[in-house]
Amino acid sequence: MTLHDLLRGRVDALSEPAGKVLAVVAVAGRQVSHGLLAAVVGLDHRALVAALRATVASQLLVTAPGEDGYEVRHALLREVIDADLLPGERVQLHADLAQALTDRPELADGSPAMAAAERAAHWDAADDPTRALPARVQAGLAADRAHAFPEAQRHYERALELWGQVLQPASLAGLDRVELLTRAAEAAGFAAQAQRALVLLTEALGQLDPEVDQVRAALLHMRLGDQSWVAGNEPACLAALADAVRLLPSGPSAERARVLADYAQWLMMAGRYRDAIARASEALAVARTVGARAEEGHALDILGSCTYDAQQLVEARQILEEVGNGEGIARAYLNLSAVLSFDGWEREALDNNQRGLAAARELGMEQAMGSYLAADMALNLYYLGDWQESERVIAEALEREATAAPRLHEFRGLLEMGRGNYQAARQHLALAMRLSPGSYERIGPLSGLVELAIWEGHYHVAPAAVDEGLDVLAQLGAEHDQPIQQFGLLVLELCALGLRAQADQAELAQAQRAAADVKEARRRASQLLDTLKTAIGQQGRTAATTHAWMPSYGVQAQAEYSRLEGQSDPQLWQQAAESWERLQLPYQAAYAHFREGEALLAAKAPRTWVEPVIRAALHTTIALGALPLQRELELLAKRGRLSLTEQVTAPANPEPSPSAIASLGLTRREIEVLVLVAQGRTNRQIGKELFITEKTASLHVSHILAKLGVAGRGEAAAVAHRLGLDQQ
Repeated sequence: MTLHDLLRGRVDALSEPAGKVLAVVAVAGRQVSHGLLAAVVGLDHRALVAALRATVASQLLVTAPGEDGYEVRHALLREVIDADLLPGERVQLHADLAQALTDRPELADGSPAMAAAERAAHWDAADDPTRALPARVQAGLAADRAHAFPEAQRHYERALELWGQVLQPASLAGLDRVELLTRAAEAAGFAAQAQRALVLLTEALGQLDPEVDQVRAALLHMRLGDQSWVAGNEPACLAALADAVRLLPSGPSAERARVLADYAQWLMMAGRYRDAIARASEALAVARTVGARAEEGHALDILGSCTYDAQQLVEARQILEEVGNGEGIARAYLNLSAVLSFDGWEREALDNNQRGLAAARELGMEQAMGSYLAADMALNLYYLGDWQESERVIAEALEREATAAPRLHEFRGLLEMGRGNYQAARQHLALAMRLSPGSYERIGPLSGLVELAIWEGHYHVAPAAVDEGLDVLAQLGAEHDQPIQQFGLLVLELCALGLRAQADQAELAQAQRAAADVKEARRRASQLLDTLKTAIGQQGRTAATTHAWMPSYGVQAQAEYSRLEGQSDPQLWQQAAESWERLQLPYQAAYAHFREGEALLAAKAPRTWVEPVIRAALHTTIALGALPLQRELELLAKRGRLSLTEQVTAPANPEPSPSAIASLGLTRREIEVLVLVAQGRTNRQIGKELFITEKTASLHVSHILAKLGVAGRGEAAAVAHRLGLDQQ
């Protein structure tokens, strides 16, 4: 006899009233109060108590001390009871429960949203679409009010399924199908289900005549634009918003202000700042004319973001908090953090993002706007040197459906690159490129791929990627009457990375005695330096002229250029390091100190000058887990025969890594051959120098290329250069 049989026997032994009580509790699916049981079972008090005593004595129902309620003892018992119910019995029990909860709402369990959901579920299970449809709509509305957007979406979607099963559904539901589709789409958007939201909005638009119902059509196009951006389609987003503006009737209205502010938001995200400012200014004027406070707050938020006006952003947040606009509140925190970071207040930006994320969670926006806050918080932590916490924030956000997935993957790529996990870095950065909605948003991950190419010694890749990024910005500027300098920090970062790549390439070419390559690297670097200087010198209140990182990039660019001229300037590198330190950016400062130490050694400075510089940078890289830069510092100290007397220990988590050369898996002879390859020697010359045949030298070179995973001698020479082998 099975356990199911034993349980069924105990149930069958109950009297009919006791069996009815047990069935009600099982179908309810939760702890059921005495009052709800009395309302459903229909027994008088004495009979109900007798039935309950029988079920409790048989250990089929249990009670909790001090609580008014009864629950089935075990989930397996619930299955047995449910299996023995006839379909009609089960349907009737659901109907009885639904009616009791409808007539006496106080008998429901939990919050208003939970109570509405329970009523809807029972009417649905009672196979009564006429009652289930309005109940599902009400449950969706209650979930919306509770900021439980995934639950709201499920209720609305079920209501859409029930729509065709009843007569006059709009009358029953209290709204028409277009409104139901719109609400389902909004809930899906907040639950990070952009593709589903697009399907629902497209269906809603298909049921409207835009010439007859212009305002509703315009607002649907606006929402279509929002979700198109999240789905990674910038052109569709901006086209939908342009249609929304075109469809709206002329004259001021809250709807016009809403659409204009939304259009301004995505124009800003697309890098079209001039157009965004114009639309936001128009939205602000309209909103103030008609007294539309939420739209006024949105317009102020975008204006403050485009003009880097923190006071406007604070005012915008206050307005949005006043009217209770959850998405706007979260967005205002996000944009204020960007401006704080812009002005060099990275820790304050981090604190603001943390408070914004907490607010987003309370408002049910964690998967939508909250994911952007989490991404920017992770970037703050990365810059400030807390890489472990940055990784935790990113991983937690990526575990959920997140609208900010492109940013999260981009910043995860930066972390992996800094730690030396190049394959993972490339995967995350490439994914960020694919997920980004438009060319402007792809510049960030593209810059990451440039730096990755530099670390890997792929110097032929880095300049092309830099040119691609600058060309995208130049084209965007030309199309929308904006100078490239309008894009500020992106231009500076690309130019600085390009100068670094050209300096590395020139050093490698010098080691190989390739004068033409050195000349070409200097020519390209000179163009980049001119672009960077123009960006820094651009006048006006733009990103290019006010960003707090400008002085750091400026002096670092000059320092990189000094490497190209053949004599790296230690004073410029010291200034760069101090500039990054003032901004509290330890990783950038450690790189500058590495170059400073390198330049001091090349200038034959006293070791007492060099050792503190290298030691401090090494401490930073070990604390961060920045293995590639750590290896560069260790190789530099070895080449310079520096004595780093202070014991530098790694944190508990990272495991010590093998030396960079040992990790290549090369034999001693192969290392000797690689050194000569880096010096530009042919196989014949290598054979003569090492007293081996030309064929043997060729075989060694083939093995080296395979072990390094590179395509040719030039890339192998680049690896040798990064490891300092060409200096041996």
